[in-house]
Amino acid sequence: MRNLLISTLVLSAVASTSLAVLPKEFVLAENTKDSSLLVSIYRNLFKKKEPPIKPRNGGSRPTEPVCMISPDVPSVYRKVWSDRPLFLWQGYVSTIAVRHQGSNINSWIHPASHTQNITYTGEPLQPGQVYQWVVNGGQFIPFQVMEKQERDRISSELQNIEKQLQSTGANTEAIALAKANYFAEKNLWSDVLQQVYSVPEPSAELTTFRQDIVHNLCKPVIANQVSGN
Repeated sequence: MRNLLISTLVLSAVASTSLAVLPKEFVLAENTKDSSLLVSIYRNLFKKKEPPIKPRNGGSRPTEPVCMISPDVPSVYRKVWSDRPLFLWQGYVSTIAVRHQGSNINSWIHPASHTQNITYTGEPLQPGQVYQWVVNGGQFIPFQVMEKQERDRISSELQNIEKQLQSTGANTEAIALAKANYFAEKNLWSDVLQQVYSVPEPSAELTTFRQDIVHNLCKPVIANQVSGN
């Protein structure tokens, strides 16, 4: 079953070069047979009756709360595979930081006023530990790095996916999307988004997909900006 999943991801990644995209929203026909991994990931994120990541409030002005996209905060801690996770948000942020849950001391802090996403660059986070992602010194979200045994198993499967795709001549974006879809199958949504944002020179389709994530998850914020409120 595991090898079948990996093979399916490889074939889908190779076939993911054609997407039907509008400037600000993906076109997802209910009966489409499009095998695109981007479409599959988008559907998993937004088209379920109970989407795994839900829209939340936030703002872009210094006095407004920030829309913290990933890691987000479900009913329990968001579990992440990566020990160097991506932090993704919408709104005004001067600094982001990481600290152990229950501690007031930051183990890592980074200026963030000129971007809307940053990959953690501190010492690798420890398996099984719960941390807080802190923005502007006050707003925070807890998340947990998965246990070592599970992390190692996933790492091995990701290496297999990458090797198989490299053998077919797949590019960096196709490999990242195959990994993202793999994480989506495991409901590891923070890691899905990290792969989506890991491509240094994204295609127009992937760029639109990234914009659409923020548009959908922080839609109340964007609606207010458009109306001038």
